[in-house]
Amino acid sequence: MKEKLIRLAVYGTLMTGQRNEHWGADARSRVPCSIRGVLYDTGWGYPAFVPDDGGRDVAAELLEVTPETLARMDVLEGYPRLYMRELVAATLADGGTVQAMVYVMKKLPKDAKVMLEEDWREKSC
Repeated sequence: MKEKLIRLAVYGTLMTGQRNEHWGADARSRVPCSIRGVLYDTGWGYPAFVPDDGGRDVAAELLEVTPETLARMDVLEGYPRLYMRELVAATLADGGTVQAMVYVMKKLPKDAKVMLEEDWREKSC
């Protein structure tokens, strides 16, 4: 029987080289992509993303994960209390697009600031 995989676009601490990358260590694939929207610095050490077709291309990674891995990531992300999941178009390096889930913060902190950078890993300190 074919394994069920879920596409998940990650844009912050779950990306390669970030402190929570290990939560997706068993992803079946991990490739660069971009997602359209606005990236916010929450001031809490991790970003928030809001999908917006009029926004910018935010650097992300497309992971293919099992339902079990997604359930573990849900715990980390505070789903469904802090974050919800939405379907977005993820644009791959070759220009193709696929539908993927992304974590979207339910309510931005009052001091959240739109990031000038399009990649969380390049955040100015």
